Amino acid sequence: MLVWGCAMDSNTRDSKLSFSESALLIDVRTIEEFESGHIEGAKHIPYQEIGVRIGELTDDTSREIVLYCRSGRRSGVAQKTLAGMGFENAVNAGGYVDLRARLVDY
Repeated sequence: MLVWGCAMDSNTRDSKLSFSESALLIDVRTIEEFESGHIEGAKHIPYQEIGVRIGELTDDTSREIVLYCRSGRRSGVAQKTLAGMGFENAVNAGGYVDLRARLVDY
């Protein structure tokens, strides 16, 4: 199950998240940030390359795509890019530290 809570208020920071097994988790930070730590199973595509590189991972515009960065700003830009390309289930999951704390079984 993918939780679509994108707002990062105090209630969402305390809630736990779980994704469907078919969800595509993408870290849009720099390679240095990714290599210093990332969510297990995440793929890496820098946010400014998401539009040209998403096809490396999927061409299914209905697939669940979960994006994160450091704070949620870059993943928000990536989500808007994907939405503009027709990816209807791309979600901005916010920042890495908050996301890691909210994931079930991480």
